[in-house]
Amino acid sequence: MQKKLTKIVATIGPASDTPDMITTLIKHGVNIFRFNFKHNSIDWHGERIQRVNAIAKKLHTPVGTLIDLQGPEIRIVMNTEKLDLTEGDTVTIHSTKERIKGRGFTLTHPTIIPTLKNGDTVIADDGTFVFTVIKSGDVVTLQSQSTGILKDHKSINIPNGTFDFPLLVDRDFEGLKLAALHEIDFVALSFVRSAKDVHALHKEMAKYHVDAHIISKIETQLAIENIDEIIDISDGIMIARGDLGVEAPIERVPYYQKTIIQKCIQRQKTVITATQMLESMIEHPRPTRAEVSDVANAVYDWTDCTMLSAESAAGSYPIEAVDLMTKTFLFYEKKIQQDIRHEIDIETGNETAMIAATAYDLYIQHQTQLSKTNPLQGFMIFTQSGRSVSYLSRFRPRVPIFAFTPFSEVRDKLTMLYGVYPFINKTESENVVTLKSIIREKENLVRKEYLSPEARLIVLHGQAWAKGKGLNCIRII
Repeated sequence: MQKKLTKIVATIGPASDTPDMITTLIKHGVNIFRFNFKHNSIDWHGERIQRVNAIAKKLHTPVGTLIDLQGPEIRIVMNTEKLDLTEGDTVTIHSTKERIKGRGFTLTHPTIIPTLKNGDTVIADDGTFVFTVIKSGDVVTLQSQSTGILKDHKSINIPNGTFDFPLLVDRDFEGLKLAALHEIDFVALSFVRSAKDVHALHKEMAKYHVDAHIISKIETQLAIENIDEIIDISDGIMIARGDLGVEAPIERVPYYQKTIIQKCIQRQKTVITATQMLESMIEHPRPTRAEVSDVANAVYDWTDCTMLSAESAAGSYPIEAVDLMTKTFLFYEKKIQQDIRHEIDIETGNETAMIAATAYDLYIQHQTQLSKTNPLQGFMIFTQSGRSVSYLSRFRPRVPIFAFTPFSEVRDKLTMLYGVYPFINKTESENVVTLKSIIREKENLVRKEYLSPEARLIVLHGQAWAKGKGLNCIRII
């Protein structure tokens, strides 16, 4: 009967895009599918988005969809497929592909080449290769600090570099068209530097009539420095630890993870912990002990979601990876006993937030005093916008929050919130929540095996909830 509270975002790819695999992943615990626009064609993504939506509808299970825009990535462009490098070797960076001579390459954004200075660090292939600039100018000479095979089209990072790139590339505008066509729930913005970038995406989304939540990806040191303003203007945050661990000192990434999660909870924003969580499961059926500890630590950090990237998109064991995450969540969520307010200062500055806090207090008191006789098994919230659900979710109660809304677009956006199981509810006349409708929805939850028949619930609703009149009623049934 126990249901996991932490959500799973799974990246869809060749290893996971068949109808049977999508169905299995949803049944095993995937809540949101991520479509990575760094890979595959626009048509490929459109077909898979339709496939996910159709399967979710068939299963009567809400599943969120997230488009991860490509953004202004810097990548290597070679005349050959690879360069075989030994520590101490030198390579050159040229302004165009036509000017490459010998052991060299150009970049997808060659305008940065003249900005490189002697002593700068250049990192390639997500940290696999480290170079030092030993000669600057129109042609830059790098000395390799690494040994291995550097392949064409690998990523480039320049720690502490600030470049005036366009926020979106042509492919991203096609992605926004697709987001509008398929009513995508979440749009992730790559390489966010400041609130200005998020505001610019808001404007572009308005042009394309995209009604999605913006998830800002924290990948650079500059984003860390501007983290408060980025969180404030975003709907959610993705802690993209791969690029962040390249751009910023890698030993600080766990601290950034904990700090960002706390800030998001305080500000009522969704947070995803991402990158290399179960990396070894791309090739192996069992993870390393350190990876399991990483997943468990994200639970203890109170993240809303964890994310699978190549593990589910291109790995050999996508189902096993989802199963491992689900089992880890279920075990460690039971072990968390402390009230989150002992660790994080959560403000309740408006009426809805205060009612959510009151409901959570009631839950804590009930668990303390009556847990041995008849414990509460969850919350029921009737909501129009989902705001009240978000307020309650940030307290991280250790039981599910069953959210009922008249709108499918609200339901699907709630898939990312910690502990929330969203449903469609069509109200009776006058949009009033009656005891009859509450009992009916509880019986449906019992029938679907979310609850036991004797379960007790805290119910929150407004007297005219579907008309947006706000939350003003709390009861236990």
